[in-house]
Amino acid sequence: MFDIAFISAEPEVQEEGWFGLWGEIVLGAYRERFLAPLDVWSRRDYEHQWIEAANRLVAGEQRTAFVTVARQFWWTMWREKEAVFVHEEMLTPERFARSHGDRVPYRLIEDRRTENEEGEPISEWRVSVADIRDFVERRAGQYVPA
Repeated sequence: MFDIAFISAEPEVQEEGWFGLWGEIVLGAYRERFLAPLDVWSRRDYEHQWIEAANRLVAGEQRTAFVTVARQFWWTMWREKEAVFVHEEMLTPERFARSHGDRVPYRLIEDRRTENEEGEPISEWRVSVADIRDFVERRAGQYVPA
């Protein structure tokens, strides 16, 4: 099972004065909530990007990413045959600067690694291309195009 969606209908103001929407990503049995700020991207921007990212994998691309905090956090995915491996990554300002202003800098997705620089395992989840295809079929009609 794969899903990514907002779970709050209305944005809520944070202590710092910015507005955000709560969302959740589902990777098999794993679930994680996130707070997506609405200062750079709108709800429609996020939802449009999620469908775009999923369609990339379904169409045969080997790498994609689902943005949860514009210009800062994304869930990167690597397709290997019918398996899809998933990591959560932070886009540092230095790394994002290499994006040359791309809305979603897919070309910044590096090769999949299973260990960090210290040799420790990187948290990784696995879903299938069929799970991603099911997500598109379920959500594409619900999300309003950007």
